[in-house]
Amino acid sequence: MASASRELVVMVHGIASWRFVFAVMNARLRAAGFATRMWGYPSILWSNQHHGASLARLLRRRAATGKYDKIHLVVHSMGSIVARCALQEELPEQLGRIVMIGPPNQGSHVASRLAPIYGWLAPTLVELCDVEGSFVRTLGSPPEHVEIGVVAAQRDRVVPLLNTHLAGMRDHIVLPGLHTSSLWRRETAEQVVHFLREGRFFLPGERSASAVGGERAGATLPTPSGG
Repeated sequence: MASASRELVVMVHGIASWRFVFAVMNARLRAAGFATRMWGYPSILWSNQHHGASLARLLRRRAATGKYDKIHLVVHSMGSIVARCALQEELPEQLGRIVMIGPPNQGSHVASRLAPIYGWLAPTLVELCDVEGSFVRTLGSPPEHVEIGVVAAQRDRVVPLLNTHLAGMRDHIVLPGLHTSSLWRRETAEQVVHFLREGRFFLPGERSASAVGGERAGATLPTPSGG
C-alpha cells in the first residue's frame, strides 16, 4: 500500500447531522498520516441514492487530481447507506476500504417510529425504516471486491447490533460507546486506522504488539486538544 500521505479518507455523516461530527476522528486520522475530507450534505432531503451519486462524483473528482493512490471512506449511521448507494455508481479505481460506524444496514427501529411523523419532511428517514420491503432492506449487496469493516456501538439505542451486519463485510467489531459518541472514542479511531491499513480490525491481544512495532493505530493516535 502507498504511503499514508498519498491516501485520502473521506468521512460521511448521518441523517440530521453535519460534517463536524467527525472533527475528533478527523484530527486522529490526520495524526495517523492520512489526508482527510469531512463531506457535508443536506441529509434529510431528497434520497440516499441522490446523495450516493453526489458522493461518487466527489470521489471521482478527488481521484482525478492525481494526488491520491487510495481513497477510503469512513462513514457513520446513514452515511453508510449513502456509501452503499455510491457503490452502485461509477467509482474511481483508487477506491480503497470502507469503515461503517453504527450503520443501519438492516434499518433502524427509531426511523420506523419517527417516519410517520417526520417522513414528509425527511424522505431519507423513511428509507431507513427496519420494516420488510424498506429501501435499506432491499438495497443490493456491495461489490465483492470492496473491503468493508463494520463497527457497532455496544450501547447503541438507534441501530440494534444485528441490524449493523452487511452481507459480504470483511470484519465486524463491537466497541464501547453510544450511537454518536462512539465516533469520538480513541479506540474507535484506532480500529478505523487499523482496518484502513490492514483490511481487518485488531484483537485486544494485539494492542501491545502494535504499540511496540509503531505500525498500527495504537502508536500513532494522540488525543487532539479538546477531544
